[in-house]
Amino acid sequence: MRTCFNQKARLYVTVLCASLFACTTFAVEGAEDVHAEDAFWLSTHESVSQTIGQWSNGLDAFFSGHENRAQNQSYVSLRFGPIIGEESSTGFFDFQTRLRLPNTKDRLKLVIESDADTLTQANQTGESSQNSSVTDSAVDTQISAAIRYVKREWNADIDAGVLVDFPLDPFVRMRFRQSGQIGRFDWSQNQSVFSYYSKGEGASYRFGISTPFIGSTRTGFDLGASWLRKDTTYFRQDMYVNQSLNETAKMRYQLSFLQSGDQSPSLDSYLYFVEYQTLLYENWLIGRVKPQITHSESDDFNASASLTLSLEVLLGEEYL
Repeated sequence: MRTCFNQKARLYVTVLCASLFACTTFAVEGAEDVHAEDAFWLSTHESVSQTIGQWSNGLDAFFSGHENRAQNQSYVSLRFGPIIGEESSTGFFDFQTRLRLPNTKDRLKLVIESDADTLTQANQTGESSQNSSVTDSAVDTQISAAIRYVKREWNADIDAGVLVDFPLDPFVRMRFRQSGQIGRFDWSQNQSVFSYYSKGEGASYRFGISTPFIGSTRTGFDLGASWLRKDTTYFRQDMYVNQSLNETAKMRYQLSFLQSGDQSPSLDSYLYFVEYQTLLYENWLIGRVKPQITHSESDDFNASASLTLSLEVLLGEEYL
């Protein structure tokens, strides 16, 4: 019964992924000279975006008792693509959904995510949903659905939800955020604690600082630590430079170090990459190219090269 439930849920995700992949492929190839009557991918994007707004407005009216007449800012983000390695190629598929409920004074949101079984990013050297192909990644996606309560007075949000599996796997997650500015430097930090029925408890902390650098560039440093009760403690440091090329394109250069261990942490891996990002069509189709070199302790820190090519599709009323 559990297998049947998972297969049905994942089949819907796979069909959606395949349909949008076809639509975005047509968008890249014919965006300049396509006619409205022949633009199936444009009408699909418009129809899905309007449906997301209708769903969000319906939930907003249900929870608040009032109809929302302003433009809805709920959205769905789909990101997928191949990862080309030295010996083999894989793929990934990620999605996020944020359904805003403004008539609740933005205190409630419905959050659906695809990386639900990834408790920390501190130990990730690549895409968390990486699998043998984009389709396999979509089929094997672990989905979570949660109601998020936003407490602005505390700069906090609280998620109560489930991992969509059979049986359902409940979880609770609380996050706190702070930010500020000291001279030319902007800083931010966040703390989170979480408890999953099957995966156990944990906590994480992240601190980041950034400042304008040269011309249109900005440099910064992020420090993170995650403790997982059933696993160990992970540490990560990211040093980066962001460069704005123009209104639609930008670059990111990053060097990262990853460690793990409770008593005496040891280096697990270090990596460096360059990522190019650009808008491919209007404000809802984004392309990314990321060559990366990874040195892992499991491979005696030998260099391993990869190239990630991805598309991101943004759906919602603000992308019409």
